[in-house]
Amino acid sequence: MKADKINLMILIVSMPVGGVETQLLSIAGRLSRERYNITICCIKELGELGRKAAETGINTISLDLMKSSRFSPDIALQVSRVLKEHNIHILWTHQYVANLYGRLAALAAKTPVVISSFHALYDTPKFHRRLFNYLLSKKTDALVAVSEAVASDMILHDRVRAGQVRVIYNGTDLSMFDIPESKADCRKKLGLPEDAVIVGTIGRMSGEKNQKIMIEALNKLPANVKGMIIGDGPLRRTLEEAGSERFYFTGHVEYNLVPVVLKAIDIYCSTSLWEGFGIALVEAMAAGLPIVASDIASHREVLDDAGIFTPPDDAELIAKTIQTLIDDSSVKDTHSARARERAKIFSIDSTV
Repeated sequence: MKADKINLMILIVSMPVGGVETQLLSIAGRLSRERYNITICCIKELGELGRKAAETGINTISLDLMKSSRFSPDIALQVSRVLKEHNIHILWTHQYVANLYGRLAALAAKTPVVISSFHALYDTPKFHRRLFNYLLSKKTDALVAVSEAVASDMILHDRVRAGQVRVIYNGTDLSMFDIPESKADCRKKLGLPEDAVIVGTIGRMSGEKNQKIMIEALNKLPANVKGMIIGDGPLRRTLEEAGSERFYFTGHVEYNLVPVVLKAIDIYCSTSLWEGFGIALVEAMAAGLPIVASDIASHREVLDDAGIFTPPDDAELIAKTIQTLIDDSSVKDTHSARARERAKIFSIDSTV
């Protein structure tokens, strides 16, 4: 590492394909190499995106630790060792586990600057997490929230000072979504029927994403309305059984294929019960899709008037809202235009 640069280390548990990890890879790849020596350190294995980071020339470290969820002082000691060996000037940690071990390690290593990012809302505000976040915030130079909703959660539950929290929205490369392929070409590439109305969503198949309500809603609509869920997760088999022949399940797709997937969709639907931010909504807006979203704080914050909001548990209303977009092209076109305009706020360049 060149001595005249700032040594920046990003600490995360691992980097599989996921929203937070994709965001980090996008940011790390755009930070100035003239200003920073960048290292990504994973407490566990690198993961697919960690390996991609290494391929782009970013220094990566895998500690291959954390074999269980139990607290281990050795993890903090090993991270501290890395901080000292690489003479890290700025440690940037992400999500609770890395925020915990990283900040403890930084205290031991006397790392000059520590920044911790928070990407999610509390599901169940566990006392020990709130206590650690409160105590460690006093030794953290800045706390970054990916949305005002997350910032409010931190201030409420962790009792951190409001002035210490900086909201920096996640972003995406908006130019990716201006693709030359037609909708028909995209559907052919994905093996989708050309004449169907396709309602799609991107996200991990887990409880908080609430895709079961989307399936229930679409099952109330005519047979030519099909659904597509992009992603994977513990509820995949259950959702596949519920979706039957009406839904297409793609599993994970490469990030560069996301614009193709979104071009193949007619309407985007997010039925999440809670979200820290929801980068998939930004991608759907950038693709110019009309969006039906559950009425939760982070969705309101991201979408504003570009979204049509429904209660997350009302399949009947979700179905009626989707049918309105299908039947009334003027409503659909209005929300498509608003979505494209709104997406400009969330450029990855602004995030960087």
